[in-house]
Amino acid sequence: MKRFFLKFGCLCIAGWLIAACSTPGAKKASVVPGINIDGVEILNQLQYPVSDVQILVPSTGAFVGCGTILGGTSCSTSFPGREYRRNAVQVTWKERGQPFSTGDFDIDVPRERSASQEYWIKVVIFAPGQAGAKLVKNQKYQ
Repeated sequence: MKRFFLKFGCLCIAGWLIAACSTPGAKKASVVPGINIDGVEILNQLQYPVSDVQILVPSTGAFVGCGTILGGTSCSTSFPGREYRRNAVQVTWKERGQPFSTGDFDIDVPRERSASQEYWIKVVIFAPGQAGAKLVKNQKYQ
């Protein structure tokens, strides 16, 4: 019986330590008033094709992607507008069969914006292994 309580006590302490050492829950994303995203454009500025390009929101699992984008061209898609929630994004792609990733980063919000303006996420693969993203005004408003 002593062994049972000893093992039970050790399990309880181990459980407490694991809970104490675990990372806190993901921070709740905040909505940015007046920012709706209704499309994505991915621009390949390299001289050769890239493939399996994705913009991923790790906290939600949402993603948008394009299969192959030839050098100097782009791929774009639109979708019903969604409120921008400041979740970190990650861009992944392949160059000549080798995978690349930006890692998680936040997209800056334009300082000047109107409540009715819709935005696109513009991703640019600008150098070998290098990419970035920004919010740009939807082309229909320009």
